[in-house]
Amino acid sequence: MNHPISISLIIVNRNVGELLSHCLDSIKANGDISHEVIVVDNDSSDGSQALLAQKYPEVKLIVNSQNLGFAAACNQGIRTSAGKYPVLLNPDTVVEPGCLKGLFDFMESNPKTGIAGPRVLNPDGSIQSNCRVVPGYFNILFARKSPITVAWPDNHWSRKHMYRDLPEDKSSPVPVLSGVCQILRREMLESIGLLDERYFMYMEDMDICLSASLNGWQIFYVPLARIMHHWGKSSEQEKTRMEDEHRKSMYLFFEKNYRPNIFQKIYLKIALSAHKLLT
Repeated sequence: MNHPISISLIIVNRNVGELLSHCLDSIKANGDISHEVIVVDNDSSDGSQALLAQKYPEVKLIVNSQNLGFAAACNQGIRTSAGKYPVLLNPDTVVEPGCLKGLFDFMESNPKTGIAGPRVLNPDGSIQSNCRVVPGYFNILFARKSPITVAWPDNHWSRKHMYRDLPEDKSSPVPVLSGVCQILRREMLESIGLLDERYFMYMEDMDICLSASLNGWQIFYVPLARIMHHWGKSSEQEKTRMEDEHRKSMYLFFEKNYRPNIFQKIYLKIALSAHKLLT
């Protein structure tokens, strides 16, 4: 199938209109590749929709009358998109010049890659780890938001869990990439399906990476492409609910992918309950 547009940027927005504006401005600076932008708005009340209509009329806007969650909104954008490669992008990001072309060129040169993602930087320029191991019953103790990692962020096991020691001058295969920015191959989506909409928020990125790997697709970290990310600006508006959604999604991930027995289910529930108490 011929695609006149190289990439379709799909951005799910909820009440972060100002940051979304910075993101869209940065996309305009990536004029070296043909693209379209699709914003799926999850019932924002901050004037985001009016901002888009006034300042960014070229953006395709999908308006939801309720918050459908991240996975469902991304799928709406993917189904609407016309580009060769859909790109899932958070609204609280700034895309550096050349990033989108770099990701596109990488996918063109590596046909076995199903998902790729850029280097992600914090606003101060430090590296924001966006690679992960696939969560397992033991290594979830060292996940990014686990009490151990929060209390002792530079321990060996947490560094290993989050692939903090990858080379920054060449692309590397990784098990999982965060959903901050993912470029997706359509052939992969056709073979494994879209994001699992049972995940309201969180873990859908890990789930699709695992599904891709199990079906023979590669996942790559492409550090020469770069974005800056303001961490969690949407989710912090509903912090308690989003933390609960994260724990629900974690349990769903294990239930779906590992089919835990009764003892493993008890372990998960105790671990997630302890996480809630400690955070």
